Amino acid sequence: MGLVVIVEGIIGAGKSTLSQELGKALGPGTLTLMEPDEQGNANPYLADFYGDKGRWSFTMQVHLLGMRYRMQLAAQWHAMNGRGHALLDRSFYGDTCFARLMNRTGEVSEREFETYRVLYQSMTTAVLLPSVCVRLRVDPAVAADRIARRAEEREGRKSEKVIDLRYLEDLDREIDLTVGVLQQQGVRVLEVPWTEDRRTPEHRSTDIRVLAANITEVAPPDLFHLHHKRVLV
Repeated sequence: MGLVVIVEGIIGAGKSTLSQELGKALGPGTLTLMEPDEQGNANPYLADFYGDKGRWSFTMQVHLLGMRYRMQLAAQWHAMNGRGHALLDRSFYGDTCFARLMNRTGEVSEREFETYRVLYQSMTTAVLLPSVCVRLRVDPAVAADRIARRAEEREGRKSEKVIDLRYLEDLDREIDLTVGVLQQQGVRVLEVPWTEDRRTPEHRSTDIRVLAANITEVAPPDLFHLHHKRVLV
């Protein structure tokens, strides 16, 4: 049986690059599922959201919750059926960080958040806890610089230009809360400092190999025991 690994960190932390390279380092058969962005219309609401958060926050978050739910199920069934490890660039659990933050800022109303919470709670009946959570630690100011740079360089990231430092700091705290709950539930959390720029695969390769080795040392979960664990909003 394989492991289900999730990668959590703020926007601009470098999750996508790390996830792609870590998936390869975990070996053949590893299923790597990437976070939806503007590319390929995977997140058709992203540009609208950054243009008018009050109008599109709830709609986009429910869309992403559904997408991440499907990804989480695909990952766990891949691992449970012995096809290899599965790795997710942001998880079903990590989705709640954005929903809670938007509720706190008023972009998602109390009524909308209650609807989101009911959907999330219902979905958890089919979702098992991940085996490992990789928590990328990045200075929010550094992440803000990376966001600005990639918005100029890459398609699918243009709308992120409006993300500010305060938002990243608040998001970082929300991720801490979620990862803390997962850890309390028995998920192995690996803290990975990632503030230093590693712009080429060569600069990242040693750290990626060490991280992959640490992950594969984790024992496969007791599936029967996991059925008794649920993480709710």
